[in-house]
Amino acid sequence: MRVIIPILLLAAASALAVAAQEGEKIYPFPYELVELENGFRAYLIQTPSPGQIAYITIVRTGSREEWEPGHSGFAHLMEHMMYRGTEKYPVYDTPLTEIGADNNAFTSDDFTAYYVVAAGDTLESVMDLESDRFKNLNYSEPAFKKETGAVLGEFYQGRANPFSFLFENLRATAFDAHTYKHTTIGFEDDVKAMPTMFDYSKSFYRRYYRPGNCVLLISGGFDVDKARELVNKYYSDWEPGYVPPEIETEPPQEGAREVEVKFPGRTLPLMSIAYKAPAWSTTDRTTVALQILGQIAFGQNSEIYKRLVVEERKVQFLSADFGLHRDPYLVTINTMVNNPADVDYVKSAIEETTVKFCNEPCDPQVLEDTKSAMKYGFLMGMQTPQGAAFSMLFFVVNTGGIEASEDYYKTVSEITVEDIQRAAREILIDDARTVATLTSGQEG
Repeated sequence: MRVIIPILLLAAASALAVAAQEGEKIYPFPYELVELENGFRAYLIQTPSPGQIAYITIVRTGSREEWEPGHSGFAHLMEHMMYRGTEKYPVYDTPLTEIGADNNAFTSDDFTAYYVVAAGDTLESVMDLESDRFKNLNYSEPAFKKETGAVLGEFYQGRANPFSFLFENLRATAFDAHTYKHTTIGFEDDVKAMPTMFDYSKSFYRRYYRPGNCVLLISGGFDVDKARELVNKYYSDWEPGYVPPEIETEPPQEGAREVEVKFPGRTLPLMSIAYKAPAWSTTDRTTVALQILGQIAFGQNSEIYKRLVVEERKVQFLSADFGLHRDPYLVTINTMVNNPADVDYVKSAIEETTVKFCNEPCDPQVLEDTKSAMKYGFLMGMQTPQGAAFSMLFFVVNTGGIEASEDYYKTVSEITVEDIQRAAREILIDDARTVATLTSGQEG
């Protein structure tokens, strides 16, 4: 059997190998930054993929920015409204269909991202369409009300998922002041009230969809000189006006918290053990070590995974989410328990693992293997122009640019066994812990 390696991945692998030997940049593709006077930034990323481009606009606004009481969920709602068209292009999908492009969007706590994948020779058509809706979105009140109904339906669809139900309650318990208290889709009462907030939706768009709060990534095979000209042509007249929101700082947690919830349906028990974590950083060694700790302590090669999942079969799965946010958030260990009688046993096993990593140094070889896996996982996501751009997503969200990727992976390389243990001792502490347990509300 002949194995065919995608040319984009092969080029990236070669560049990464050279960078590792020569101490050069880890991001394997050349790029150019275009900065406009209105604050807009566009990165033109050249990848060896002639004939295709990925066009990704990142708005550095998610549910984090929903700081005004009674108005959670508007970042996600605005994602929906952005497909409602403009005076120039009343039906957004029609021009994309004509050029054979694919598109989608998604909203998270810290950002909203919109992307188009298209043929390289359609760049100007894509930029004309995308810049127009970011500058000139236009929708009626009836269209707005119709979309809020769709969002409410999406809310209840999520509620029917026990995982969503669990994390909604976890966040509401763990946070007192910060906007991370609500999930991306928002509080139920706020989502229900959305149809009455047409004017507020326009205000949300005007405040946050501004050039100084948006970053464009274009990757693939295209003419950089032409792309630079197009960015100036289509985005220079976008009026600035972004003002950072007034997000309340979360006070330190004083003491462990627990919440037990009944799911209105049948499910095996779910558990999430969360710890308050610092904001994302490229250079703080404890912060970067924390992300590596999650993989070593609770990943698929960890001792507890082998014990609970493989050997004892106490749980359906065990996973850790130690990814960090723009502001201090949570790191979580998540599991589904096969037998309700084993919930306490599983909880104790997880807590024993956190104590172990606080008290004992991790295996140095495991640490080195994990760091290598992180770097090559970063590389493996770059097999397409879309992947090459999305690999930069969290750097853009947290810093406004892609340059921080170099600092981040340099810090990853420098992390020691002592850094891992310090991260465990500082973060995985009882006073910063919140445990959410979900059990079935129906018997049988």
